[in-house]
Amino acid sequence: MRVPTSTAASALRHHRNNRVDALAAILQTCAAAASLSAVRQAHARVLRVGLHGNNSLAATLLVLYAALSPSPLPALRVFSSVPSPALSLFNRAIRAFSSGGSAAALLALRLYSQMPRRKISPDNFTIPFVLNSCAALLDLSAGGEAHSRAVRSGCMGFLPVPNALIDMYGKCGALESARRLFDEMAARDVVSYNALLGAHAKTGGDMASARRLFNDMPQRNVITWNAMLVGHVNGGDLRSARAVFDAMPARDVVSWTTMLVGYTKNRLLDEARVLFDVMPERNLISWTAMITGYAQNGRPHEALELFRAMDRAGVRADAVATTGAVSAVAQLGSADLAHWVAAYADRRGIERNQHLLTALVDMHAKCGSLEAARECFEQIPSPDSFAYSALINGLAAHGRGGEALKLFRRMQSGGVGADAITFVGVLNACSHAGLVDEGLSFWDAMVRRHGVEPTAEHYACVVDMLGRAGRLQEAHELIRAMPAEPYAGALGALLSACRTYDEVGIAEVVAGELFELEPENTGNYMLLWSIYAGRGRWADAERVREAMSEKGVKKLPGFCWSS
Repeated sequence: MRVPTSTAASALRHHRNNRVDALAAILQTCAAAASLSAVRQAHARVLRVGLHGNNSLAATLLVLYAALSPSPLPALRVFSSVPSPALSLFNRAIRAFSSGGSAAALLALRLYSQMPRRKISPDNFTIPFVLNSCAALLDLSAGGEAHSRAVRSGCMGFLPVPNALIDMYGKCGALESARRLFDEMAARDVVSYNALLGAHAKTGGDMASARRLFNDMPQRNVITWNAMLVGHVNGGDLRSARAVFDAMPARDVVSWTTMLVGYTKNRLLDEARVLFDVMPERNLISWTAMITGYAQNGRPHEALELFRAMDRAGVRADAVATTGAVSAVAQLGSADLAHWVAAYADRRGIERNQHLLTALVDMHAKCGSLEAARECFEQIPSPDSFAYSALINGLAAHGRGGEALKLFRRMQSGGVGADAITFVGVLNACSHAGLVDEGLSFWDAMVRRHGVEPTAEHYACVVDMLGRAGRLQEAHELIRAMPAEPYAGALGALLSACRTYDEVGIAEVVAGELFELEPENTGNYMLLWSIYAGRGRWADAERVREAMSEKGVKKLPGFCWSS
């Protein structure tokens, strides 16, 4: 007997619904396990049974991929496989992408732009997450367009929409727009106040208005207090920041970390460490702030000690924390440590972004591993002036001036602008390669064409270059032309050249200035003594020795007075 068509269709729907329910249950298991491999297996099963177009299953898959995959592309592929995405799927996708970093936020805005073409109107639940994406990208133009759409579609009465608008305007630096919108709101909640406080906190400006707003709030939470804390830290007012921190009825890891960052930004590392040591909970940002603070303030041993402690504590380093450790190793100049930290980054699978690769170039160059430095440099898709400068300076410092200048020409042909640090390396390269005329040409171009104001370090490079070539009078005249007081580095380079070329007259003048600038620098006395001794002027040499004795300056270990 033939089954009626309606009954067959009903049975087919029932069977299909059973499969959807079964797959939904599997996906819930994947969510509980937080396993990316399990999600991939479940996704493959969805594809095999031809249910990839089901909006409900696609929404669950998309959210799982967005949460578990380091790339937004698997989630995007799930969305793209649905022939007729519903409003609910758009909303789930835009929401998932809005909190996944800048690349994902761009995808959220792309999906939002597709909605009108598919005859789907954004609703109250779409707009807030679109605005979150605009805030993440600091895209004020797109945020303004979303604001207009929210007004046209009557969404402004749904409180999360104006709250998200205030947050977006604040993060994009449009404080006045955020304030105006806040003032126009008929109803506000603690999120509204927190959003406007966050707008003040971003720049740390007009904290007096932020304080009045804070005082007017009918209720506060830890986010409110944190916004005030961030504002004072960003404004550089650590005293007020500490007062807020001490007055907080409850603190979370953000509160502690914000206060810690305030101390490290202001180079108060001992105060920061005291706070760090008593933190009830530390996150990656806390560890990174302390490590980077040590590295950026000339305390590399402590930076590396803390980096190792972070690893022992089971906190997984990211590219920012690793960059701090790499910077510390660069200061120490240890090839062994350079090998260790580079191997650590590879072993842990840390993303080699441009900042980390540039730091690795600088570290390897300073530690003498020039081939490793060049290898890291070539991994940077579009090297900027920092990356070029790091390798140029490294090559120049290790006597490979020709390679440094070749790299500089590549930099120029690539349209990358040179800065003050770049020219230190270029001038050093010319000095070591004996290319005086070319070096003077670069010196002139640095000032006239590139608009770089010469620093004491640039003068020292040119003086060293002229001195090595025996052009001592020119070097001395250049020092005299310096706009500020002569720099000890430039004078020292000239004094060293005077010994090489047995020039007593200039040496006496230069040494006299150095004795005033660096009265305890033994090397300067030794240089003048050796110049006199080389000429057989033992009486003058003895006077240098007596001057050292009178000032309590000790000779260098291993140096032997002879006559």
